[in-house]
Amino acid sequence: MTKTEFNFDRTNPLPLYYQLKEKLLKKIKNEEWKSGQKIPPEAELCELYKLSRITVRKALEELVHNGYLTRFQGKGTFVASASFEQKLSKFYSFSEALLQKGKKESVEMLSFSVENADNAAAKQLSIALNEKIFRIVRLRSVDNTIYVLETSYIPMQLCPSLSKKAIIEKGLYNSMRKLGLNPQRIIEKFRADALHSHEAKQMKLKSGQPVIHLERTTFDGSTIIEYCVSIVRGDFFTYTVELKT
Repeated sequence: MTKTEFNFDRTNPLPLYYQLKEKLLKKIKNEEWKSGQKIPPEAELCELYKLSRITVRKALEELVHNGYLTRFQGKGTFVASASFEQKLSKFYSFSEALLQKGKKESVEMLSFSVENADNAAAKQLSIALNEKIFRIVRLRSVDNTIYVLETSYIPMQLCPSLSKKAIIEKGLYNSMRKLGLNPQRIIEKFRADALHSHEAKQMKLKSGQPVIHLERTTFDGSTIIEYCVSIVRGDFFTYTVELKT
């Protein structure tokens, strides 16, 4: 750390916490602090910069609020993974969006089960009550950071041989295509939400954190082949809609 990093202009109308925030933000943008890296604790930053705990905490809170840092209870404060823009003008997948940015995601399957469709699932899939469905729960991560909790519901009669092994090896849509289903059209609904306790536990985040609640209905022709609910970290993806007159 250079000597100039300790210098703060106390005659500057900008408050000290803001000056510190700018110094720390520069570290993040210059990748001196890299994506996913744990930063020094508050006490160490106070000692390094000769500033009060209140000043340091305020600077960190601003960076967390602006999406540059992420706090994990009991673990510390980390540089947030880069936010990715996703345009909603055509069919897309999270995996492909990340790959285009040079990122490789990992997918963990939490469960793969056959269940009877309840009222909600039957309505979303346009099938009969208690009809057999696949319920698939997965976690998606990039840079060792979980960014989405995804639950898919698929009518079993459309692809009875769909298997956990195939999905893990080839992905869900590729596996469905192998079985004669072709995802052609989707309808998505978005809303802001707060992370519920059971979701927070699965995503290793703090309950109440802002998230995007995304519901996707996928069609092959006029047939619904999947209904999916995704809980997406609010600081991870930016969705862009282009409108033309």
